[in-house]
Amino acid sequence: MTVPRSWRHTLTLLVLLTLIIIPATTAGATTVRSFTASDYLAKKLSAPAPPPVTVGASAVFRLGAPPGYGAAGTQGSSVGLQGTTVVLPSCTAACTDRYRPASSAILAAGEYVERVSFAVTQPMRTGVAVGFDLEIAVHLTTGWVVGKGYLSTGVATGAAAATITLRIYLSLGNAAPTVTALEVVVNECTATTGCP
Repeated sequence: MTVPRSWRHTLTLLVLLTLIIIPATTAGATTVRSFTASDYLAKKLSAPAPPPVTVGASAVFRLGAPPGYGAAGTQGSSVGLQGTTVVLPSCTAACTDRYRPASSAILAAGEYVERVSFAVTQPMRTGVAVGFDLEIAVHLTTGWVVGKGYLSTGVATGAAAATITLRIYLSLGNAAPTVTALEVVVNECTATTGCP
């Protein structure tokens, strides 16, 4: 007895589909497992406290004279956020301090800069200082300019916490820039003397 050609064709097609579909569906299966919680796991998953830093306003302007602002810490050898912090001066109630990023050259007269302001809270004199790093990324029509800083809050000299207005100046070059975006990231460091 002979099987019609269309039946052989259909049977072959069914065998091929079976060989392809069954392994594909079993390979795509996901195994979900549950694990009991532990104190160690709970501690590892808890988010660290945010650094006592608030990002404020930003502005672009041209420097009339070389300001001589010090570097915001020292850039480490890693390409990531790694460096040695500089301690902000102690304030009695409120003060202002200015820096250029640790990763940029000395600012010169005639340069255009992006100034980003931060409000940094210093704990009262019996409190504990906090190290933090920051990264400022300015998106220009000609590309990105990135600056990194490594700082420590220091401790207030008065009986209460103090607020420092921190200003970071990032060089944008000698040509008038067009800024399209600004990104700021602030992280708490593992120590007051170095980051991360």
